[in-house]
Amino acid sequence: MEGVVVQNGLLPGSSWPNNQFTRYENNNQGNYLEQMRGSLMVVATVIASLTFQIAINPPGGVWQSNTKSEDGCAPNQICKAGTSVLAFGDNDNNKFRYEVFILLCTISFSASQAIIVLLICGFPLRNKLVMWLLIIVTCVSVFCTAGAYVISLSMILDPLDGTLYHIILYYGIFWIGLIVLLVIIFFVRFVFWLLKTFFRFLCCCW
Repeated sequence: MEGVVVQNGLLPGSSWPNNQFTRYENNNQGNYLEQMRGSLMVVATVIASLTFQIAINPPGGVWQSNTKSEDGCAPNQICKAGTSVLAFGDNDNNKFRYEVFILLCTISFSASQAIIVLLICGFPLRNKLVMWLLIIVTCVSVFCTAGAYVISLSMILDPLDGTLYHIILYYGIFWIGLIVLLVIIFFVRFVFWLLKTFFRFLCCCW
C-alpha cells in the first residue's frame, strides 16, 4: 500500500488534499515567475529600443551640413554635419543639459541591456535577492528615462513659459516623490527580511 501512495506522488502520512494544495501553490508560483520574467523582458526591450533611437535621433535634430559659428555653431568651432545641434550649438546651458541627457540615456540603455542579458542567461527568479536586483535595475532604467524626458523638454522648449514650466516641474516632483517612496518601501522590506532571517538563525541555534 505504501508503494502505491509513493507512486501517486504522496509521502507516507500525508493526505491527498494537502499534496494537491502544495502542487497548486508550486504551479501558481511557477506561473507568476514566468509572467514576471516575460514582463521584465518586454519592459527592458522597449526601454532599450527607445533609448537607442534617442541616441541616434537626438532632440533638436542634427546639423545638415558643416556649420560655422556665424550660423549658430559654438564660437571658434565648426559643427560637422550629422552632429547634434543642441550639443554643439552656441547655448552653453543646452550643452550641459545635453550631456546630462546623454548620461541618463546611457544609464537607462545599459540597465535595460543588463536585464535582458540576465534573463537570457536564465538567472533563477525564485531567489529573492535576484528578483529584487532585477526589479531595482528596472526601476533605475525607468527613472532615468523619465529624467531624460524632462531634460529633453527643457532643451527643445527653451525658454519655458509659465504653463510648460509648471507642467515639467510637477512632472519632476511626481517622479522624485515616487523614487523616494519606493526607496523607503524597499528599505523597510529589506530591514524586515534581515530581521526575519536573524531571528530564524537564532531559533535554529537554540
